[in-house]
Amino acid sequence: MLPVISIGTLKTSGTTTLALTIAGVAAAADIPVVLIDAARDHDLLDWSRKGACPSKITVETAEDEATMERLVRAARRRGDLAIIDAGTSVEAIRSAAKLSDRTLIPVRFSPLSAYAAIETDRILTADAGKGRRGRDWAFAASAVTTIPSRIARVVESVIQQSQTPRLEIGLVLRAAYEAPFLHGGTIFNLTDEIAPGLDRARAEAATLAYEIGILGRGMTENQAQPMQIAA
Repeated sequence: MLPVISIGTLKTSGTTTLALTIAGVAAAADIPVVLIDAARDHDLLDWSRKGACPSKITVETAEDEATMERLVRAARRRGDLAIIDAGTSVEAIRSAAKLSDRTLIPVRFSPLSAYAAIETDRILTADAGKGRRGRDWAFAASAVTTIPSRIARVVESVIQQSQTPRLEIGLVLRAAYEAPFLHGGTIFNLTDEIAPGLDRARAEAATLAYEIGILGRGMTENQAQPMQIAA
């Protein structure tokens, strides 16, 4: 059975980019996807209106927990992959996590993003006994850029406050991952003229999807690794 994935953190750190990237991998693998847009700004809905949306991807909006639950239940019945972009709202993050098998907490390489990620982790930990049995969560590096190593060390030290797993793979090629929001489509149907580094971005995204259990194995506690945050 395909997992339900939720993505959220208390500070904007690439939740929508991560959601669309994972959905693009699934669609390219011929897996039907329901993208549930529960974020305040509804960037996924705006993206879907640009055209070139893969036929395997459907975007739905959810303004409350009841709608979110209805969409998730329907996706499970059909056997679709459901990905919830919970954005930065505490209520949406908590509701989405309880409905999910797996939650990703994006971390951009800034101390503010790291502190927000840790606080999000505490919220999920406090709700650990609620929702689906066996649900888990992990930190995921998003929108990586080359940054001074001092900042990298600060971010690393903040994230190391938690024992929550860190995904071994992150999103490095920011320009490639954000291009679909400008041009429509996904990294799998854009051209190199529009977004450089697409081949590497596609391989990276596929590896991420494998790590979280969409194309293969899922996360386990043994996969907790130091987050690599500096080139």
